[in-house]
Amino acid sequence: MRFDRDKVPDGDRLRREARVAGLREFRTPSLEAVERRRKQLWLVTTIVIASVAAGVMVVTRPAGSSPQMLSEPLLRLSVIVLAAACCAYAIEKEVHLGRATRMLTDERVLTAALTNRLHEVSLLLDAGRAMNQLLELPELLETVLRSACELLDANGGSMMLVEGDELVTLCVRGREEAVDARLRLGEGVAGHVALRREPVLIEGHVDPKEFPGLADREPYVESAMSLPLVHRDEVVGVLNVNAAADYAFTEYDLRAVAVFAEQAAAAIANARLYEAERAHVAELIELRHRQLGEAG
Repeated sequence: MRFDRDKVPDGDRLRREARVAGLREFRTPSLEAVERRRKQLWLVTTIVIASVAAGVMVVTRPAGSSPQMLSEPLLRLSVIVLAAACCAYAIEKEVHLGRATRMLTDERVLTAALTNRLHEVSLLLDAGRAMNQLLELPELLETVLRSACELLDANGGSMMLVEGDELVTLCVRGREEAVDARLRLGEGVAGHVALRREPVLIEGHVDPKEFPGLADREPYVESAMSLPLVHRDEVVGVLNVNAAADYAFTEYDLRAVAVFAEQAAAAIANARLYEAERAHVAELIELRHRQLGEAG
C-alpha cells in the first residue's frame, strides 16, 4: 500500500481542528474522543432547540392567562432564527470533527501499514540471519520455504533447484507427493520463471497457452507466486508460494518476497559451494588413505 505524503495528517493541523471542534484538552489523537464530542454536540443542540421551543409554547399560551411581551409571529421568527443559529454552529463544528476524523483515520491506517512493514522487515532480517547460519542444503531449503510462508501467511509452497536443464522439487509444504518431481526448464509456471528469470504472480485461472507443459494439480490454487532464485547472474532454483484460500497475493507481496528471494539465492549458492568443497575434501582424504594403503 502506498501513501501520499500530502495526505498524511499533520500534528498541528489535527490539534487545531480538534480545538475548533471543542476538544480543548486534546493531546493524543483519538477517534473515540472525536465521537464523544460529536454526540455531545448534537445532544446539546437538540436540548437547546427543544428548550427554546418549549419556552415559546409557554410564552404564547392562550389569551387570558398573562399578557404577551412579544407578538406571536415575532416569537416564531425568533425561534426559527435561534434554531438556525444552533444548527449552523453544530454543522460548523461537525465539519471540523469530520476533518479530524479523516486525519485520525489516515493516521491509524498509516500506523498499521508501518507496523506491518516493520514486522515484514523483522521477518526478513530474522530469515536472513537464519539462512546465513546454515550450510546444510536440506535444512536450508526447509528454512527458506518456512520463512517465505511465514512472511506471506501462506499455506504452502515448494523449493525447486536447477539440475542441468531440469528443475527438481526438493522441499515442499502442503503437498508432500510433489517431492523429487522434475520439470524441464521452460515448462509450466516454474520452468517459465526459471527460463525467463522473471517472477510470476498467479491470480485465478492459469492459461496453459501462456505456460506450455502446465500440469493439472489438486487442490487448485487461486493465488500463488513463483520467483526465480538468481545468484551472480545464475539461476539456482525457483521459489513457489501458495496463498491461503481466503487471501490473494498482490504486487506488494511479490516485491516483498523478491527481496527475500535474493537472500535465499545467495544462501543456497553458498550451501552448494560448501557441499562441493566438502565432497572434494572427502575425495582427497579417501585418495590419501588409498595411497597410504598401497604404500604399506
